[in-house]
Amino acid sequence: MKRALIPVFLLLGLYAGPGPAAAAPVTPVEPTSETLDCPGFQVDAVYSGQMKVLEKFPHHIVDDSKPMKFYTNVGADVSVTLTGRVPSSKSVTYKLNGTIRLAFDFTIPDFLINLTGKNLISVPKVYGVPGIFYTSGQLGYLLNGPVYPNAGLTGPGKVTDVCALLAP
Repeated sequence: MKRALIPVFLLLGLYAGPGPAAAAPVTPVEPTSETLDCPGFQVDAVYSGQMKVLEKFPHHIVDDSKPMKFYTNVGADVSVTLTGRVPSSKSVTYKLNGTIRLAFDFTIPDFLINLTGKNLISVPKVYGVPGIFYTSGQLGYLLNGPVYPNAGLTGPGKVTDVCALLAP
């Protein structure tokens, strides 16, 4: 994977649970922390809140000319606090209430990720230039597409470079 969708994409997969996805309740998320990469430094991220999976993997492929939908994740009320390491220890907090839709497009072939609302995208340093991006509005990218300069995000939405805000 070229990018990690943080936290909605990764955590929702863990909290999806059994049963019909359409009836899935909003699931509380235990406070979770991890370290994310920025160019030349690392950032500590702490997540909390509630989220929901609306769709799960389909049982069969109906039409390979259209992207095959996997699931839609909604951050019902997720907060993330990102803190740079010393000496600056700058910090920002974001509310993530966005929706992430994952589908596979057989014509490319690649995974299509469409974002609406407020989301956080992380590009680990193992894929070249690392970064953390806060998005709002409508954006999209290909999972294996270009990652530089802004994680390959395209669309009319807004992208904020969190690493630039937290740089020492």
